[in-house]
Amino acid sequence: MELTFQKNTIAYLQKLVSQVNTREETAELTIPEQEPDIGRVVGAWATAVVRSPELQPGTMTVSGGINGWVLYVPSNGGSPRTMEAYLPFSMKWDLPQKELQGDGRISCRVQSVDARMVGTRRILLRATVSCLGEVYGESEAEFYTLPDPPETTEVLKQTLPLLLPGELCHKSFRLEEMLTLPVGTPEVGRVVSWQFQPTITDGKVLGEKAVFKGICQFHLLYMTPEGRLSVWDTEVPFSQYGELTRHYEQEEELQCIPVINNMSLTKDEGGELALQCDITVQCVVMSRHKLELVADLYALNRQTTLQSAALPVRTRLDHQSLRQVAEIPFPLHGATILECTVLPGSVRVVRQGDVATIELPVWGSLVYYDETGALQGRQCRSSTTRELNLASGCQCLAQGMVCGPVQWTVDGGGITVRAPVELATDCYADQELAMLRGAVLGEEVRPSDERPSVIVKTLSGDQTLWTLAKENYSTVDAIRKANRLQSAPPEPGKLLLIPVL
Repeated sequence: MELTFQKNTIAYLQKLVSQVNTREETAELTIPEQEPDIGRVVGAWATAVVRSPELQPGTMTVSGGINGWVLYVPSNGGSPRTMEAYLPFSMKWDLPQKELQGDGRISCRVQSVDARMVGTRRILLRATVSCLGEVYGESEAEFYTLPDPPETTEVLKQTLPLLLPGELCHKSFRLEEMLTLPVGTPEVGRVVSWQFQPTITDGKVLGEKAVFKGICQFHLLYMTPEGRLSVWDTEVPFSQYGELTRHYEQEEELQCIPVINNMSLTKDEGGELALQCDITVQCVVMSRHKLELVADLYALNRQTTLQSAALPVRTRLDHQSLRQVAEIPFPLHGATILECTVLPGSVRVVRQGDVATIELPVWGSLVYYDETGALQGRQCRSSTTRELNLASGCQCLAQGMVCGPVQWTVDGGGITVRAPVELATDCYADQELAMLRGAVLGEEVRPSDERPSVIVKTLSGDQTLWTLAKENYSTVDAIRKANRLQSAPPEPGKLLLIPVL
């Protein structure tokens, strides 16, 4: 007799590509004729803007640009000057399938930026940008259940929780804000550089909507009307929602990545700053599923032939947000710090045995007045590490970001810049879940008259009540009742009575 198993499917998004691409872009800037020669370059800043990824047969492409600013001091000792530049870039990811029905998302950021003189009239601006590209393809997970097993059949069921990507949506919106500096803050004469970093602080799935909120950290470096440099920081909150194609009854996990598509900042005659920024938030809905699989079965009075199957899945075992402080030493003495920038690089994960070392490179830049009162700039690199225990066969994916205000202290060795950083880690395991997809029960077997009615056995370390019951023509319930066992599994070495049915 062949048992009828029911085939079930779960539609989900399979992550086909997850790769970081890094590009270094350069631009040579020429000083306008009416401006004096360059004396020295003080600092450089940059922000990346990108357009939505485009999927084509066999590839995903992303195009964008780097908005760059350079601050320099003229050779005649006049007030500092600024120059702006736009460095376009494009990146490509190869896909495992040419005919792909799916979607992609990206995370893009500048890792470092610097500028140097290549003559008295030219400046070479160089910036490194990295993009994490992810491509999701439509897929299905197949598993089998046995709704109505025969009465003489014992079935071992296994319920497994799975967290799988179910849907990817993009929400684009424009953020417009009039920024007014607080009373007592020096007036803005001319903008030198500005950074605008969106961060998602909360996100959830409500019915057919992906709801999220966040803040945009705004950092401004500017010249006052008196020719002095000054800085100002503020935050701009936002809240939005994206439309989903499905209705979700339970609150699923929502993973959001924001990217900047376009940005502009203008100053009106009254001194107010008009900020305009186009942002796209890419939301992945992580759906929770409970799979009830048939792990094993047997019949008390029949020979049983089992048909096995395997379900390949990538299971997230753990998610952590590890916070620590990255330190960057600068060998400077007698400096008055004006502005500090810290940019995180690409995380490196090195595994040795059961321990993974997570290293986050950081790049720092200082603008300061030296002991003589001259405006100067300095750059330095450092890194911070964190160890994480991993299970066998587990993979660790990590990303790093600066998650708070940058501070600095002055000591005997110079200046130490400290930036709070967050390492977001996801630990995964690629595994195949064993299950049954079919079974055939043979002819009925009559028990021998010499077969005992009770067997006494000691539970060894690798045995369970199920294996004992299956090997000795019994059931788990019968063993529990005969030995007055509760729901907890018995300890190895315990002597058990096994009724033979």
